[in-house]
Order: sequence, then C-alpha cells, then structure tokens
Amino acid sequence: MGDMVEKSSEEPLVSLDNECSRKMGELVEVSSGDKVKFDDTGLSMVLQNGLENLRLENSLTDVILCVDSMEFSCHRVVLAAASNYFRAMFCNDLKEKYEEKIIIQGVDAKTMQMLLDYTYTSQVLITKQNVQKVLEAASLFQFLRMVDACASFLTEALHPENCVGILRLADTHSLEKLKQQVQSYIIQNFAQVLHCEEFLEIPADFLYNTLKSDDLYVTEEAQVFETVMNWVRYKESERFPLLPYVLENVRLPLLDPWYFVETVEADQLIRQCPDVFPLLQEARMYHLSGNEVRMIVTERPLTAAYAAYNQQ
Repeated sequence: MGDMVEKSSEEPLVSLDNECSRKMGELVEVSSGDKVKFDDTGLSMVLQNGLENLRLENSLTDVILCVDSMEFSCHRVVLAAASNYFRAMFCNDLKEKYEEKIIIQGVDAKTMQMLLDYTYTSQVLITKQNVQKVLEAASLFQFLRMVDACASFLTEALHPENCVGILRLADTHSLEKLKQQVQSYIIQNFAQVLHCEEFLEIPADFLYNTLKSDDLYVTEEAQVFETVMNWVRYKESERFPLLPYVLENVRLPLLDPWYFVETVEADQLIRQCPDVFPLLQEARMYHLSGNEVRMIVTERPLTAAYAAYNQQ
C-alpha cells in the first residue's frame, strides 16, 4: 500500500506519534504542512467484516426475514443499503418498516441465504444448477450487480440446447443486453439451434427478428422455410394466424423452383392461408422472369451466402 502515499518534497509531514505515524503513513496523503488527508480505502472492508460478524453473532439485528420454515436475522440498514427493494420497504411508510418479522415470498430459503451471504460478504457462488434461481431472486430484490453477474455467467454458458431458455429468461427479467447477445448467438449458430426441440418454443417476435437478420447462418433457404413450418405446426391452432408474419422473412424467391412447387405451394397450411399468396406470387415472378423483374421482387436484403447463391 506504500504507493498510495504521496509525499510533498517541499513541506514536512505533520508531527505524529512514532507508532501511529508508522501505521498511518501508508494511508495518508499530505496536502499541506499542517493538514493531513486520511484516506483509508480499506475501511469499507473492515466495516463489511464487522457487519458480517455482527450478523453471525446476532448482535444489533433489528429484523427477521422469514422464508419457508427458516428465519434470518439481519440489519435493516444493511439490507436497505444493498437493495432498492429493501430500501423501499424500510424507508417508506410501509407496515414492514415497523415489523420485527417479515414473511418473504417468491424465493426459497437456500437462495435467500445466498443473497444475504452476498450482501454481507460480497461473494456468491454461481453455478449452472443455481443461476436461474439466483437471477430470479436477485432481480426480484433488485441486487443489480448480482443480476449482471448472472447475465455474464449465462452469456458464457450459451449452447444450442439452452439458448432459447436463456433468451426467455432474459426477456422475463428485461435483460436487454443479454437478449441481444443470445439473439446474436442464435443467428450465428442457427443451423445447430434449429435442430433442438426447445427452439420450437421460441416466441414469435424473436423468430421474426432472427429470420430477418442478414447474418442468419444457413446452408440453404429450405432450412428456413422448414423451420417456420415446424414452428407453426408445433402449436398450430395458436400460431397459424402468425404464418404470414413469420413467413415474410423467408426468402422464397431463393428456393429451388422444384422445391417451391412441390413442397411450398403443396403444403396444406400454405394453401389454407390466403394472406401468404402475395409472397408466393413474388417467388413465382422471380423464378419465371429475367433480371429486371428480379431487381424489383428481391428488395429484402440478402446475406453474402444468399447473394452468392443468386449469382450462380
């Protein structure tokens, strides 16, 4: 800590007791000959350790949080300082401000223990097994730094089989940065993700934005069409009205003409949905017409892969 000390070469240090001077010399910054600025950056750790010891000793605690069958003795001021949720509870004129025992809903006792340990020690162990519960509890009680830590953990843990679940979790807790990262992952790994059963649970808006991306990684457009139809059929009664909405971002003109006639136009759901007919007509014009018409009917941007396919 010696590098925390700045000494003036022109003015002497204030006269202090030798022992005191030795202990404090690592913590002071001299600003003038007769003034000392004492900046003890380690005091915050001393305070935190002291508060943790008080909690463990059940000393000066003034509130008991009741979760399931367990009771946790805490200090209102510590909870309010760490969490906006508890700040609102204890600093406003709510009944909990005066109650000795408070029943906490929406979290299990084990997760509550983790939150309190984090509050008093700054440490928490996040694992694949507990990250969802920790994130949900941290979001509920507004431990914002813990929420960020869980989001970072989930970003690093992205995999084709779990990305849709993480996407839905991020959406539930309004974690916009995590949602964007998951969406980018799905776009870049679309060929692997679409084979996972969980992909069929993806919300319509996320599917729409995924298919809309110019960076969507697929080997052929037929994969995109089949993905849309599988998604619709998974919950057909609910999703059939959304077929024109999601099919809009399938580049139908880039399908093989024979595949288009034998598979797309022959599909029973397609035939039952008049709202998709303009999209089918666009594809027909593309397949039957020359370059001038193609410039008109392919206004939607193409990826580099699609463009290369178009030039063949």
